[in-house]
Amino acid sequence: MTNKFAKCIRILTTAPVFAILLCSLLYALLPDGFASVGHYLTALGFLAGLPLLAYPISFMVPSLRKKGRDGQRNLAVVFSVIGYVGGFLFAMLCGGTATEKVLFGTYLISGIGIALCTLLHFKASGHTCGCSGPIAMLATFASPWFLLGYLLLTPIIWSSKKLGRHSGAQLLAGALIPVLAMFLCRMIFILR
Repeated sequence: MTNKFAKCIRILTTAPVFAILLCSLLYALLPDGFASVGHYLTALGFLAGLPLLAYPISFMVPSLRKKGRDGQRNLAVVFSVIGYVGGFLFAMLCGGTATEKVLFGTYLISGIGIALCTLLHFKASGHTCGCSGPIAMLATFASPWFLLGYLLLTPIIWSSKKLGRHSGAQLLAGALIPVLAMFLCRMIFILR
């Protein structure tokens, strides 16, 4: 019973779910956060839609299905990075606001960080990364009260440990990567 609950938590706390929440809250709370409704919808497509495609594709393609959870995770990382690159290029080339540039830059650097960790056989947690980054961005751009969102890491960490998916170091790395990426992007795009 607890394993099923832990799996449910993992499904509900994927990075695309938090990306949808982040973009929607930024759109609602920051009048100038996105250049237009089209930019907001494009952000949802690049940060959530494209990464979510990895799951049905990994199920439908027999060679990917044979690889199981590891194949699914690797494909999700690839689709995420493709979405993050596309979103970043869109923000840079199509008149994205400074907030959009920080948003996409943070996701891009975080995605590259998670991908590099995966290549180095250190599975930094995409779940803690996908939760921590949006909380840091909302706390920085909207209100420090969003720091309370870090309480959401508790069930994510519990479920990851319960299912044996990540070590403490992998969970911590996943949580730190987007915070560092956001501060770097903020320095580049806002504080210049």
